[in-house]
Amino acid sequence: MVVDFPYLLMFSVLGTILIASFTSQALANQMTGILVPTRDSANPVFSGVKFITLKYQPGGPMSKILNGKSEHITFNLNGTEPGMSNVISAFNQAIATQKKSPVRVVNASLSYSADIIGQPDTAQLSYKVDFKPTIVKYVLDPNSPQGIVVDLDWRSVSISGPLVVDAPKYGSININQPIGVLQVTHPDLAQKVLNSQAGAIMTDPLLNFQSIGIPMDRWHFLFDPTGSVAGAAGSGYVEQGGAKAVSVYSLGESSFREGTFTEQVRDATAPIDNTQVSFHSSTPPPSAQIQIAGFSKIQKSGDSELAFVSSQAPAGTVTATGGFPLQVLLVLGGMMGAVAVFVLVKARK
Repeated sequence: MVVDFPYLLMFSVLGTILIASFTSQALANQMTGILVPTRDSANPVFSGVKFITLKYQPGGPMSKILNGKSEHITFNLNGTEPGMSNVISAFNQAIATQKKSPVRVVNASLSYSADIIGQPDTAQLSYKVDFKPTIVKYVLDPNSPQGIVVDLDWRSVSISGPLVVDAPKYGSININQPIGVLQVTHPDLAQKVLNSQAGAIMTDPLLNFQSIGIPMDRWHFLFDPTGSVAGAAGSGYVEQGGAKAVSVYSLGESSFREGTFTEQVRDATAPIDNTQVSFHSSTPPPSAQIQIAGFSKIQKSGDSELAFVSSQAPAGTVTATGGFPLQVLLVLGGMMGAVAVFVLVKARK
């Protein structure tokens, strides 16, 4: 079968974007959200991920504490449980002060997971915090002649300081700083680390999404007038608010236009019980996706970024599907599904 060059080009472009999306999700998906302007309410997911490696002398004080440890702390909280009101308030304050945005969190749930794996000379600490808010007031003007005006600045806030919640089985735990898990499992060690030169690494916030504030013109953009490509990507998009069209913005793929996204690392060395211990912290590169029901066009207003959303794309707009027949899109969807399985299998090896 002979495939025309434009078809091959479309496969290449979409394949690159979708593979990058699956790969980034396997590492760390820091934010996803579906915005339906006619509803002015959304449920994005913010995921804070961090890995910390401790290296110490075999047989030394740290080795005696951590060698052989395999501890896993996990819990889920809803918006009415103790401490969650403080988390919601912290996000609202950050959005208002850092972004001058009217967006507000009216409810939220949270999932926390942390692991400590100890060996004779190293220990691995890993963290993942999923904050799932319900946000409102992201529609700034529903009656603009250019389309519904949607605020996008709320996506990139950073929550500083400790956030203490009351977790089942564990009691009070600081979910925003890496030191929190040590304070629950090894309180004496945690205090020594806080008093050392490694204290800054262990109090670096997990809920820091400033990297997602990269200007939207560095995000990949696809407009799909039927929602078919969004569905093929397995993104979970379904027809929302009567709008069959979808605008998809994706962040995370490195390229000449978007730039190179790399992990953020920090290092420190500190004496703990008179023995030198090295700390290496790693935060995965930014990864995010925003889907907006309808055709959207990004505009800047000072330091702010807005989206003007309409139900129809202007004439001549290059869309994700273009004039391609349904059979081609179905083949593409099947191909990307196979790629997704491959990437996930590789990521778990």
